Order: sequence, then structure tokens, then C-alpha cells
Amino acid sequence: AGKGLLTGLPKLISEEGLWSTFSGLWAMLAKQVPYTFGKQVSFDVFAGFLYVFFSALQENATWLSDSQTKWAVSVIAAFMASIIACIFSQPGDMILTETYRPKDPKAKVAVDRNFADVINSIYTKGGASGFFTGTGARIVHVGLIITSQLVIYDIVKQMLGLPATGSH
Repeated sequence: AGKGLLTGLPKLISEEGLWSTFSGLWAMLAKQVPYTFGKQVSFDVFAGFLYVFFSALQENATWLSDSQTKWAVSVIAAFMASIIACIFSQPGDMILTETYRPKDPKAKVAVDRNFADVINSIYTKGGASGFFTGTGARIVHVGLIITSQLVIYDIVKQMLGLPATGSH
């Protein structure tokens, strides 16, 4: 007991300074900004393209109802957006992981490293492709989560009376 934010934050600030609380900010932004952009924007763009595609199909055959079309567009666009989000945010995820990785594998705590040093370390180990290490596994793991999030997001929007993503 007594080892929470109220006791830990003042100790951190007194020992390492106020700015230490923001030490991983650039690494976090390098991951989250491309991830969010890739997820939300590509979902909207893919959904818009799919509505155009399905409406062209509907002119020749009415094999999908409007609700089925909305469901199909939502799932397909969400899946495609999840792949884009994973690819866009993978370099940032590598930066974030490397930022908090101890230089010495036996150490339990990462040494404070600046953003440029982290980028240089990744590039030195694997070149530009080093920033995309693990992308396949990330697509499988995170892609399912993102797809689920976006489908739920679209369903909730429609339940609130808002148009389905990309349908307007």
C-alpha cells in the first residue's frame, strides 16, 4: 500500500526531474499519430470506395440488401484499414519498443535514451527494413483488434442515427 501515483510521481520528479515524465513522448507520438491516421482515414476512404463498388453491382443485380451492404462494407473496409494502420504504425512501434528496451539484457530498467539515438540504433541494426520487423505478426495480432474496433464503431454510429462510415 502507498505505492501509487500520489507517492510515485513526486518521487520520480524529485529524482529524475519533471521532464522525465515526458521522456517517451516522441516515441509514443511516432506510433500513435500514424496509427490513428491510418486507421480512421483509410477506414473512411475504403468504405467510400466500397459503397461506390457495391452500388454499381446493385444496378445489375439486387443480391445484397442495404443492411447487408452496410455490414459487408463495414467489415471489409475495417479489415483493409487495419492492415494500413499496422503498416503505418510499425516503425513507431519499433521506436517505442526500442525506447524502453534496456541496453543491457540483464538490466531490469531501460536507460533513458533520446529519440535520435533510438532511431539510429534501429537503423544500424537493420537498415530501413529494421523499422518493419514484426509487421506480419502485428497485422495478425493487432489487425483483428482494429477490425473489431472499427466494425463496432460503425455499428454504434448507425445505432445513434448517424450515417454508416463512407456512405455519405
